[in-house]
Amino acid sequence: MKTYISIFLLSLYFTTSVFSQEQSSPAGSSYFQAVEEYKLRNYPKSIELLKTLLVEGKATYESYALLSYNYDKLNDFDNAYSAIQEARKRKPDDESLVTDMLGILARHKKWKAVIELCEKFVPQYTTNGEIRYFYALALAQRGADKVALSQIEKAKANHPNDVRFLELEGKIYFALKNFDKADVSLRWASSINDKSASVWNNLALVQEALYLQNIKLGKKKDAATYLEEAKLCIQRAENLDSNHTSIKENSRRISAIPSA
Repeated sequence: MKTYISIFLLSLYFTTSVFSQEQSSPAGSSYFQAVEEYKLRNYPKSIELLKTLLVEGKATYESYALLSYNYDKLNDFDNAYSAIQEARKRKPDDESLVTDMLGILARHKKWKAVIELCEKFVPQYTTNGEIRYFYALALAQRGADKVALSQIEKAKANHPNDVRFLELEGKIYFALKNFDKADVSLRWASSINDKSASVWNNLALVQEALYLQNIKLGKKKDAATYLEEAKLCIQRAENLDSNHTSIKENSRRISAIPSA
């Protein structure tokens, strides 16, 4: 059975400071109410309030950014992307709006567009980890693994303990069947964040691959060690997120392998 490492993507973390500025926003209390509705996950209501502001001619980059976030939560890519572009028109040099825009594209798997934009923005924002991450992620998704690894290496110079880069690096090495390097990357990631179900799940898959590899080589003692590691890792993943489909499937499969 073929197994695939997952990165449990994409949780979108918006970086624009729209929520810290709402009380001083020129749009006033309506904007503040739209922010509160967003926080309460009342996305249609938040959109309604924001559209009223736009009709009244009170549009700001914050209101368009918040409109984009609402649409994205409703999986409405076209309106989400259109709104974030309107926000950028009003504040074109805002670095956080760039990362938000890339995040929306990535969450909706618009990998070609992410690559094209990152080729423009990476040289402009050389130390921005978010932009570099989306670039490496998109490259990996499009099969450009070696180029993605080179981008990760550049990113790690400024962000050596960013778990996302280490996990993505592990995923790529796994796809390239370089399980030893995948092991190093994911162990490093787990040492930084031992509360990530995704990291432990992926580390379990690497240990399982190393177990199978050593079985084929006739190294039964090493294989047994890797199998026990795989079982420990998948158990930790399941303890952290017992409802995730991939974790449950991997747990059933790995647990069913008889120990030596």
